[in-house]
Amino acid sequence: MSLITNIYPQDYAFTRNPILVSVSAPTLATYKVYANNSLVFTGKGSGNFTVNISEILETVFGETNPPVGNGMLLMFVQFNNYVYATFEVTTDGEDTETVSVMAWKGGINKNDYRSLRNQGLSIFGVKFRNYSGNFFFTTRTYGWTVSMKETELEPLAFIMPVIPGEENGYIRIRETVTARWIQVSGAAGALVALNMEAVRKEFFTRYGILANLFDVMDPYHSGRVACRIAIEEADNAAERCAVRFLNSFGVYERIDLVGKTTVSTIQDDDEDGTFKKYDEVTDSFVKSRTRTAIGQVYKVKTGPKRTEELNFIMDMLASDSVYLVLPDSEIKVIPSVESNTHAYRQTEPESMEITFTPVEEESNFSAAATKFGSTRPRIFTSKFSEQFN
Repeated sequence: MSLITNIYPQDYAFTRNPILVSVSAPTLATYKVYANNSLVFTGKGSGNFTVNISEILETVFGETNPPVGNGMLLMFVQFNNYVYATFEVTTDGEDTETVSVMAWKGGINKNDYRSLRNQGLSIFGVKFRNYSGNFFFTTRTYGWTVSMKETELEPLAFIMPVIPGEENGYIRIRETVTARWIQVSGAAGALVALNMEAVRKEFFTRYGILANLFDVMDPYHSGRVACRIAIEEADNAAERCAVRFLNSFGVYERIDLVGKTTVSTIQDDDEDGTFKKYDEVTDSFVKSRTRTAIGQVYKVKTGPKRTEELNFIMDMLASDSVYLVLPDSEIKVIPSVESNTHAYRQTEPESMEITFTPVEEESNFSAAATKFGSTRPRIFTSKFSEQFN
């Protein structure tokens, strides 16, 4: 009997779904798990055994940062979104087998994982590396058309395709009315993000087109459309805020909320912070306290939402990194809903109320700093510009 090792999924996998390594060893075997060539776990087994390395790999990820490269057509996602994982097993007879996978921070729902595994497929082969369909890391939709409001524009992450014979990969974006197109290129196989604000600006400056509807072309089949990006006009609203959150696939997305926003102030009744101190003037003890922390809770109506948008909100509610974007600030929060009842078969848009609790309480309420600081603001800047400021 020889040493046999297999891994599922192969090549690419999410760490919030099982990454299963099955081993058939004739004798006692020692296995090691590496993340980017650093040893993170060691174990032993004998006979036929299976190791789920997903939870081991999940521990190596740090805080996920938004893409970098503001103003560029193609933005770069930092490497803390994924690791190169290696599973090495050695028997007492010195036989060694090694399997590896590119492990990404994120996951898909259990039903999809179960269905794909029963078919011997993976979500990366079916979606993220399938350039004949919607290959973006978005949970807005699984369909071929990605719709977002102009106030929700957040870079769309994807894996840059590997083009045979080419050092770099590329995709082409075509404006649907005039058929004008631009090409963006980057390191093949890298996780990058398409900056839709920059794409719209590029079409305007290059062709004079204020574009809202784009076809993303299949890089492997000339003339074939892979998916479509539709940018909708934002709703008119007296109040508006947004939520930026880490989606199930491990990248940031944005939701526009146009309902009424209310703020509640909460002050803990901290008995431990109250004490008595001696007053020499009255020869008595008076109550005093330490400076106390005060929290604020934001409640926001979502405004009318379609079925797909409500599912998108569900992904936000489950996220581990959420920021409430207000007109004058951005606050890290924990979202929650008291109830979320809506028609299974929607015949009209529906709304819900979401509670956002900031992760920090504050005891120092100093006036907020402005971009001018404490000096008198200037009507004109010291540097000449054709734009009135």
